[in-house]
Amino acid sequence: MKDIAEAIKSGGLGNVKAPRLKAVVREILAQRGELSLDFLAELPLEEAKGWLRSLPGVGPKTAACVLLFSLGRPALPVDTHVARVARRLGLIPERASAEHAHGLLEAMLSPEQVYPFHVLLVEHGRRTCAARRPACPRCPLLAHCPTGQRVVGGEG
Repeated sequence: MKDIAEAIKSGGLGNVKAPRLKAVVREILAQRGELSLDFLAELPLEEAKGWLRSLPGVGPKTAACVLLFSLGRPALPVDTHVARVARRLGLIPERASAEHAHGLLEAMLSPEQVYPFHVLLVEHGRRTCAARRPACPRCPLLAHCPTGQRVVGGEG
């Protein structure tokens, strides 16, 4: 377990995630007889998500990450940056759960838009639309952002 924790520590919470990862690997091997998820590329997207989510500790974000980044499938990972930016832009309700946000945002996008949308929202969330101090006055999306309009309007 120490080797796994060491290998994944840069992603954070290595000691917590290592046992979970080991359990997932065991389950994949038990169900499939091999450590390959390539078969998911052939399944309908919702079925592939469901299969991944049936694994211990795999939620909508992890399933979407595996599908998007490993298999090139149009599943949208909604991480903290994507959720925050989407809420501020009014794309999803303020109180939408992560699971609900996945469905709402994916439904707005064509398959070829999923990857760039994810990458751009993460980057925007890191550079401009930060959690504690969003840079609304210099935001290129200000004209389309109800939250930014309120913030800038309140400053001025």
